[in-house]
This record gives sequence, C-alpha cells and structure tokens, in this order.
Amino acid sequence: MLHPDRYGPVVHNVLTEWTDLLISVFRDWGMAGGRARTEATLLVDAIFGLLIAPLVDGDRDRADAAFHALLDRLEPGWHVT
Repeated sequence: MLHPDRYGPVVHNVLTEWTDLLISVFRDWGMAGGRARTEATLLVDAIFGLLIAPLVDGDRDRADAAFHALLDRLEPGWHVT
C-alpha cells in the first residue's frame, strides 16, 4: 500500500495464486469455469479485505466474525446440483 511499485507485484501474485487454487477446487466440485472464477474472486477479494481491515482498525474479532459470516452465506451456493 505504501510502495505499490515494490509490493504490488507480490500482492498480485498472492491473490492470483489464491484465486487459481480456489478456481481449481470449485471446478473439481463441478462448477463451470466462469462461475468458479467468479466465486473464487469473490472469496479471495473479500478475504484480502478482511486481512487488511484489522491492520487499520485493530479489530480482529470483527474481521473474524465477518469471515465466518461470509463463508456461511457463500458455502451453500457452492454445491452443484
């Protein structure tokens, strides 16, 4: 955040690796490629925000509760019928 030229590529690589991993998992569960990419992007980007927020406000418990709420809301939609 302070040095995007220096750290931007690192963050990009981490987010890409997490997203690609989840795309693979979701596709293994039977999701179509586009949907798997959307679900993976939603989850990774939300998690990234939840990792950053406590650095700003110090409220790790709130971020943890939000993470569990996110999973509770998203997980039922991951089941392919």
